[in-house]
Amino acid sequence: MQFTKIIWRDGQPYSSMFDDIYYSTEDDETVSGESEFNHVFFKHNGLPQRWTSRDDFVIAELGFGSGLNFILTIREWLKHCDICNSRKTLHYIAIEKYPLSPASIDELMSRYPDLKPYVDELVENYPPAVEAIHRRSLFDNRVVIYFKFMDVIDALDDEGAGVDAWYLDGFSPANNPAMWSADVFSKISLNSRGGATCSTYTAAGSVKRNLQQAGFNTKKVSGYGKKRDMLIASLPVDETQRKDMPLLRYDDKPWFKRPDRIAAKAKTATIIGAGIAGLSLAYSLVQRGWSVTVVDKSSDAAAGATSNPAPIIYPRLSVNNDTDMAFYTSAYCHAVYLLGKLQKTAKRKFWFDDGLLQSFDGARIDNILDSFEFNQDYISKLDDVVHEDRVMLDYVSAGVVLPVILCDVLKHECAANMRIIEAEIDEVRFYRGSWHCYSDAEDVQHDDVLIVANGCGINHIGLSPGYPVEIVRGQVVVLNANDASSRIKKTRNEQVHITPAIDGKHYLGATYSRGNYNTEVEQEDTRELLESLNNIYPDMFREDDCCDAWVGFRTIAKDRVPIVGAVADIDFFEKEYAELRHGSKRSVYNAAAYRAGLYVSAAHGSRGFTSSFLSAEIIASLIDGTPLAVAKDVLDYLSPSRFIVNDLKRR
Repeated sequence: MQFTKIIWRDGQPYSSMFDDIYYSTEDDETVSGESEFNHVFFKHNGLPQRWTSRDDFVIAELGFGSGLNFILTIREWLKHCDICNSRKTLHYIAIEKYPLSPASIDELMSRYPDLKPYVDELVENYPPAVEAIHRRSLFDNRVVIYFKFMDVIDALDDEGAGVDAWYLDGFSPANNPAMWSADVFSKISLNSRGGATCSTYTAAGSVKRNLQQAGFNTKKVSGYGKKRDMLIASLPVDETQRKDMPLLRYDDKPWFKRPDRIAAKAKTATIIGAGIAGLSLAYSLVQRGWSVTVVDKSSDAAAGATSNPAPIIYPRLSVNNDTDMAFYTSAYCHAVYLLGKLQKTAKRKFWFDDGLLQSFDGARIDNILDSFEFNQDYISKLDDVVHEDRVMLDYVSAGVVLPVILCDVLKHECAANMRIIEAEIDEVRFYRGSWHCYSDAEDVQHDDVLIVANGCGINHIGLSPGYPVEIVRGQVVVLNANDASSRIKKTRNEQVHITPAIDGKHYLGATYSRGNYNTEVEQEDTRELLESLNNIYPDMFREDDCCDAWVGFRTIAKDRVPIVGAVADIDFFEKEYAELRHGSKRSVYNAAAYRAGLYVSAAHGSRGFTSSFLSAEIIASLIDGTPLAVAKDVLDYLSPSRFIVNDLKRR
């Protein structure tokens, strides 16, 4: 994906892709396009009046374009929040297959000084040109925008976004018919809350018919400017009840249906585990206005696998698994964004985004680059660095993180909204509507919402079902920098990885040992790491350059995919889906049932610092019922229920 370009014609901005105008300019307007926005989208979606009784509101725009509609909307939203003096969040889903660059948006908006604060916030948080969902929190979480840089059908795959108002602002049906198809409007209906509204500048008969076919009541009203008519539509309040019908077909995958929003008595949650999975969950929930209690056997929040002195952050490239690629692409982009955001306000440096070089099979990477069209700002192939059938990849935004400092930063961000209890939880029970956490038979904490993020302890707290995970030992060696090692400007990842010098130290890792539970440093592992390093940088380091070493244990699922989401009610699953092995297309099923308020984030393996932040957002969105930052197929892919379902299919 590449950012699309603007063409200026007679002072008007046009899309180079569709040869259609982004917005019209009027000499008598303070902001060109503002009157059109107010008439077409704001007024005819009943805004701002509909905001009054709501703490959260969801708007989706098909055709984000210049961002003008978004900028004008958040200006009015922030005014509304100030007037009512309450903490509210606007969720804005921005769907755009051909996004403009942040520089182009800044250029378009630079003539309007009154909009500068909103433009600056947008541009500062703008995502890279990577096909993915990019979640960004703006203005102290009063606005959350979900950039969906992808085809509209893929962008609407969630089917549970709960949209209240739709801005249908794609280029004209004649120039971009795919944006206005019957399939699109069917998806719009499935992603709508009862009573949702939509408006569009067009009055095309095909658009009207497709809206009606999707269940909307439509009406023609006066258009803006030279357009005589435009369309508005609304979904009856009870229209979306058809989506909640109890009986679903096999192809609907009812076992993966999203759980209902938590009806918690208070916005409080307990997290078992103070590693990066647990602390990222705490951060995500605190950003949403929750208070959290983190329970861990160590008072040191950077314990366990999180104590790895310098893990690397980079994507996982999958050749024949598009869903895995989609998750790790989104997770990597989110991690890089969030680490950069946290670093800006941190007193100590913990994020070293100098890039990463990785050796990769040449034929496989050509297949990946052809399939996913990654641009060179995300990943590039260095054609001049070739060894046999392998090439070198350059991830320009990848880097190294120092977990001890990062964990302190996350705790500081959570501040008084997070407390840590030092206790080793050995049993969890649910009674009287709450989850109770026990340590040596003592009830140390209880809450309506419980998230298990304790790595290798996931199966040691008495919860059912158990998960097929294994523990893999890893060892990292710390090396003193020397004159020759100053050549290492980026992390190099081949048989092993070696970081650039950080405070005079290089970090060399990591071994991968199954069935080895030795917590002591093994000299044989150290020698193996140094021998592999010598193949990459001959004679650069000696054994006496080793000044320290670290041993830790990763938790990995049998299928090598993180376990993230709501925990299934296993009794319900085994009864309701007992006949899955037959795969009958004619059978009907009830939607999945879950353990009330129970979630898990585990088995992130060696990429926990890449995957944990997005996984935290997924769980937080499931808890509070807000739009997801991943597509439905990714949510299903990560689901803890997948192991039960696969087992039932095999019986």
